[in-house]
Amino acid sequence: MIAGGGTGGHIYPAIAIAREYLARSASRRVVFVGTERGLERTIVPKAGFPLEFISVGGLKGKGAGDLIRNLLRLPVGFVQAWKLIGKHRPNVVLGVGGYSSGPVLLCAALRGVPTIVHEANAFPGLTNRLLGRFVKGVAVAFAEALPRMNRPDGVVTGNPIRQEFFGKSAPAAGPKQRLLIFGGSQGSRVINDAMTGALLFLARLKDKIEVVHQTGPGELQKVQGAYRSSAFSSARIVPYLDPMADEIAAADLVVSRAGAMTIGELSAVGRAAILIPFAAATNNHQELNARVVERGGGATVIVESDLTPERLGAAIEHILSDGNRARAMGKASNALATPDATKNIVQFIESIQRN
Repeated sequence: MIAGGGTGGHIYPAIAIAREYLARSASRRVVFVGTERGLERTIVPKAGFPLEFISVGGLKGKGAGDLIRNLLRLPVGFVQAWKLIGKHRPNVVLGVGGYSSGPVLLCAALRGVPTIVHEANAFPGLTNRLLGRFVKGVAVAFAEALPRMNRPDGVVTGNPIRQEFFGKSAPAAGPKQRLLIFGGSQGSRVINDAMTGALLFLARLKDKIEVVHQTGPGELQKVQGAYRSSAFSSARIVPYLDPMADEIAAADLVVSRAGAMTIGELSAVGRAAILIPFAAATNNHQELNARVVERGGGATVIVESDLTPERLGAAIEHILSDGNRARAMGKASNALATPDATKNIVQFIESIQRN
C-alpha cells in the first residue's frame, strides 16, 4: 500500500516505485491511498493502479476556518484508513508525503504492519517529519534530510526518476547553444516575467543562442508577444513540453524551478541549470534542494527576492558565453544523479517487509 500524494512530486516517484515492486513478482499487487482533492485522483488510475480515498486535509499554513474543518475531519480519516488496512491487508505500507500518509501509516503501525516513508526533498514535509519517529524505516533522496527526520538509521536512496532521462548524450556542437526555460506544467509567471525582461540584456547574443520557452497555458500569448518584439522573435514558445526528457537533453542550459523531481531529471540528463526556487514552497524546501546542486557545481541559484531581468540575463550570459562552462556544470550535475534510486528503495522495502 502506498499512501500520499497531492502533488506530482509525490505521485510520480510513488508510481515508479510501484512499478519496480510489481516487476519483481507476478504475485504482488499495489494499492494507492490518497484524497479526492489531490492530483492522484487522475494520475494514479491513468497509470493503471487502484486508488482508495480518505477524507483528510492539511493543518500547516491554513486559516482558522480550514484548520478547524481539517481537525474535525481527522477522526473520519483515521477510521477510513483503519478500514482500508483491514480490507487490503498489506504486507508493507509506504508513505510518500501528503495529507493521506499520516492516518494510513499510523493505522498500519497500530495494526502491526511494517511501515516506511520516502522523503523526496532536502527539507522533509511536516507529515514525514512526524511519521519519522514511528515508522520502521526511513528513506530519503538527500542526505541533508536525515538530521531533520531525526533518523540516523535512515538510508539515502535518491529520487526515483523515469529511465528515459538517463543515458542522454550531450547536445551536438553547433553555431548556437540552446536555452530552455520552464516553470512546471502550469508555468511560472515569475519566471516568465523575468525571462521576457531579460531578453533586452541578452540581445547581443541573438546569433549565439536559440530559445525554447514553456509558458504554461495561461500566459502563452503574453510571452509570445514579448518575444516577437525582441531580438529572439524566432524562439519556440509553447504552453507545454513533451517529452520533457528530450527537451532537456537538447538544451545546453535550463532555467527552471527547483522541485525535487525537476532537479532529479536535470541531474539524470546532466544539464547545467539556473534554478529559481518557488518562494512559497513549504519550509523553503525548493531552495534547499537547489543549494545541494549549487554546492555540487551543477547550478546557479537565484532566489525570487533577488530575481530581476538584469540578474537573470547576466547569469545566462555568464554560463553560455563560455561553451565549456555549461558542459562542465552538466557533468557536475550528472555526478549527483542516482540511476538506481528506484531499485534501492524497493530493495529497502523488501528488507523491511522481511524483517
